[in-house]
Amino acid sequence: MYSMTNRNETAPIPSLPDYAFGEKLGAGSYGTVYKARLISSIQPRPSSAACNRPASARPISALPAFYAIKCICRKALTKTAQDLLINEIKLLKHIKHENIVEMYDFQWDDNYIYIVMEYCAGGDMSMFIRSRQKLTEARARPFVQQIAKVLKFLNEKSISHMDLKPENILLTSIERPILKVADFGVAQHIGKQGSRSIRGTLMYMAPEILSSEPYDNRVDLWSIGIILYECLFGKPPFVFTSMENLIYTIRSDIPIEIPTDAQISPECHDLLERLLQRDPNKRISFPDFFRHPFISNDLTPEIAHADTVLQQAIQYEHKGDLKKALDYRLKALDAYLAIIKIDEDVDRQQLLRIKVQQGVAAAESLKKRINDTATAHSGLTPPPTTSLLPSPSVVVGFNEDKELFDAYQHCLNGNQLMNSFIFVQACEEYEAGLSVMLRVARSEIDPNKIKILKNVISHYLTKAESCKQRCETQRLDLAIERIKQDAANHATLTNESTSEEKKQKLPIQQTCRTQ
Repeated sequence: MYSMTNRNETAPIPSLPDYAFGEKLGAGSYGTVYKARLISSIQPRPSSAACNRPASARPISALPAFYAIKCICRKALTKTAQDLLINEIKLLKHIKHENIVEMYDFQWDDNYIYIVMEYCAGGDMSMFIRSRQKLTEARARPFVQQIAKVLKFLNEKSISHMDLKPENILLTSIERPILKVADFGVAQHIGKQGSRSIRGTLMYMAPEILSSEPYDNRVDLWSIGIILYECLFGKPPFVFTSMENLIYTIRSDIPIEIPTDAQISPECHDLLERLLQRDPNKRISFPDFFRHPFISNDLTPEIAHADTVLQQAIQYEHKGDLKKALDYRLKALDAYLAIIKIDEDVDRQQLLRIKVQQGVAAAESLKKRINDTATAHSGLTPPPTTSLLPSPSVVVGFNEDKELFDAYQHCLNGNQLMNSFIFVQACEEYEAGLSVMLRVARSEIDPNKIKILKNVISHYLTKAESCKQRCETQRLDLAIERIKQDAANHATLTNESTSEEKKQKLPIQQTCRTQ
């Protein structure tokens, strides 16, 4: 954003009183960003109107552990770069949002201007996408919903970001990331007359910015479309060989094609298609974007669907089909948990959590009834141990027939896997061995060999049936345990968030310091 001059001249090492600088987080033509921590022994400094919430003016309990400090060389600032920097500081002073990187303070000395920012440990969104090549729709949707929150906030203030791209979207962590939109250097208020200035990053720049006609803040909607495309497919929609070629491609009238084999929902496909309209008048409007099914948090249809699945489970239970009843209960529980994770209605969340707890108890009861019924009506006796059967080396015909020998070995492998509680693979081994033995038995004419085959087949059919039951029990155990763990994890996160919100509501000295 900011151009450097005199590159051969050694720049002085940036330092800021009260902060201990750590690793370099990034560097560009404008300067360098460092990770830093506040030295805890400092006293609050005199206040000024520099910003609303300086780090050192806060109670120690409310201070972040780390900060990101942007160090901009004053001598290198051109007039344009100064304007952009002032623009960013002015905007960040007055906009506070949970999904916008917070500016805590700014200072300066003879060499640098320092902007003390919120530190985001998860890197940026482009790194997150590259590390996974591409994201599933389920993974990408919460990201786009969070960006939409920022866009709604900015739109209400008639501000256009103008440079939305994965590199300018930071993540608080890798495991459960919260997005933070950054870099407001080229953001602007766009009035009714529109704007003609060329701003932003070319790859994410709306076609109308490159025209000679005035444009409005719908340019940010185009940028979100490119970001969503990149999330889902791991690359932007444009293929180009040079900047001139990229400009030509962006300005062309050729529609953006969405891959025909894309594994995305109709809602996601529809939003992507409507965001990536080259003509801003055909592009989705802001109101329609905010209430689009892919973006909106109106969870009424999802809750209704989960309730329907639960009622189906109850109906199957009344009919005596316990397996289907349990399957449908687990589907309903999965659906309720998915809703809880994105629901912002605390009271409804609590009701759904109670429903999940009751559902888990009902599912465990169903699983026990299924197991008891299977044991009572199977008619199976515990299978003999393999030591009661002759080994393949002495079974008549087995050691002479490689196909039968291999089939017998599959069944022995099944025994080992079953004893190790690896039931899915054990069932596969039994099936592989028994299918060969059954086929050979149907065509065998030697009475002695037929008798031996029948005994071996009978033995391993019993084993396979037992393995199948234990495999199903294990699957249900894992499914129920996963749901219980998922519910417990979310409850823990919710409690932590509530505790953090209470801390943040403590009185904070609304002052800032002068340099």
